Amino acid sequence: MMMTTFVVDTMLGKICRWLRLLGYDTAYSTKNDDNLLLQIAETEGRVLLTSDAELHRRAEGKGIPSVLLRGEVDEEIAALFNRFSIDPRIDPARSRCSKCNGHLTEISEAEKEQIRGRVFEQTYNHYDRFWLCTDCSSVFFQGGHWKNINRYMEHIRSLMEPTQTPVGPTHDHRETRPRSP
Repeated sequence: MMMTTFVVDTMLGKICRWLRLLGYDTAYSTKNDDNLLLQIAETEGRVLLTSDAELHRRAEGKGIPSVLLRGEVDEEIAALFNRFSIDPRIDPARSRCSKCNGHLTEISEAEKEQIRGRVFEQTYNHYDRFWLCTDCSSVFFQGGHWKNINRYMEHIRSLMEPTQTPVGPTHDHRETRPRSP
């Protein structure tokens, strides 16, 4: 089964970051205008995630898979994860670079010297596991922030449990939240 890929509008950068950490190929740039977002979604077969109702309608009109996300970010993330059967457990071996969407490779202890100078000396000395982005050369590690990341994903899981919704095909264009009358 092929993993869903996404393109995200500029208002949903936080959602983009979580998708990338979970290993999902997610195109995002603050420089992408609506026409470019539609083009990327169409030519690359990506699901468009947007908070812009007009952009969502344009995507629907072109037959482009699109999800309109509005409301509280945590609830929207939980609804999105439910819809696409995304398990909110971050595994660095699957994660993508949260900055550029590139692939991450784990740096072995024998290779650790290559990241010296790219992280603070204290970080370098304290941690043994690092991941390097093959595209932008950013370095990642499971520091103190890792507890907060896991805590947030646990929170998202708790929001998903009571609101289990059926997962439709990616061409289903319904909004993730019901409209109020």
